[in-house]
Amino acid sequence: MKQLDDATLQIKQKLLDKIAAYPLDFSPTDFALLVNPETQLTFTDLRELLLRIFDLNENSLQQESNSTTGAIGLLNKISTYFRQRQYYRLIKNGFRDLSCPERKIIVAEGDSWFQFPLIIKDIVDWLRTDPNFAVYSIAYGGDWFTNILYDEKYVEELSIHRPDVFLISGGGNDLLSANRLAIMVDAEAKGPLRSATELKNLLAQETEQDKADMLVGYRYLTKDFYSFIWLLKAQYYKLFQGICSSGKFDKMQIITQGYDYAFPTYKYRWLQWYRLQPLLNWLAGSGKWLKRPLMIKGIRNQEISRQIIKALIFEVNQLFIELTSQFTNVYHVDCRGTAPHFHDWFDELHLPSEKYRQIAQAYQKCIVNPPANKVAKVVS
Repeated sequence: MKQLDDATLQIKQKLLDKIAAYPLDFSPTDFALLVNPETQLTFTDLRELLLRIFDLNENSLQQESNSTTGAIGLLNKISTYFRQRQYYRLIKNGFRDLSCPERKIIVAEGDSWFQFPLIIKDIVDWLRTDPNFAVYSIAYGGDWFTNILYDEKYVEELSIHRPDVFLISGGGNDLLSANRLAIMVDAEAKGPLRSATELKNLLAQETEQDKADMLVGYRYLTKDFYSFIWLLKAQYYKLFQGICSSGKFDKMQIITQGYDYAFPTYKYRWLQWYRLQPLLNWLAGSGKWLKRPLMIKGIRNQEISRQIIKALIFEVNQLFIELTSQFTNVYHVDCRGTAPHFHDWFDELHLPSEKYRQIAQAYQKCIVNPPANKVAKVVS
């Protein structure tokens, strides 16, 4: 990598400063300049921007990600061990056979939607039941996306396994851990920071109900949320850019997902076939991810809370959909609408097994028959 001159360094820093201070003025043109290879944007640059947006230091970031420590860390390690053992058993039995193109090697990296290590069968668990899929998982529940990028474990695994498909899920913990959502909302509802014209165009394809809900939700989002969205988009762009420019993975399919419209609540769920669900909701602290940070900011109304989350999740999915058009082999699984009711959820952030099965089926269809529009919609 060549040494950057002072002028280019200054341009990069000004663009990063603009994301942090004036994200609504940050434009697609600015974004293109920031991620241009000549600018030499690094994951370290973006990690420092995350620390700046959330007023964190490096030590607190490492401590708040509990994916490798405590009970969650232990469960993650146990689950990963058995998953990888199954994968190597398939390899030993000759799974990879060039004469059988229907067989797919898959590497999965991400968070708890890919690795919920207790009771729930998550997306990866369901994909592992397909006889034509061999899934090597390095996903850890509770992992921050910025740590995934910083550690770059996926780079080594992609080079070793040379998969047909790379699944990546991340960003939720970066936004929601340790009451982080409270930074993103303002109880005074000063009005949408996006212009009315921009919102009209953005929401044009949504149902009238979703449109009405999100127009309310947008009124409560702060500029810091938009800083985070630009940051997350830059992180994923750099990830895809690094993979696609290497020349090693030209035929590899990359698939993202952006979560569903969750219900912020302290209430516990109970479904007949999940006897321990209320206990697990209590142990996990259901309500601490979404409802508590909203309550910290004085947002108590349940309907408004739901509308805020709708606007937030819409933006995350929109980010991924926009990125699919910029990379040939990048696809997106749109999970929105999979769990429209309160009892469709296992807890405040996660779905029950049967809902994850529906999402896994969308992944299967996307892998076997990639959609022309690059977006696979979950069929309920």
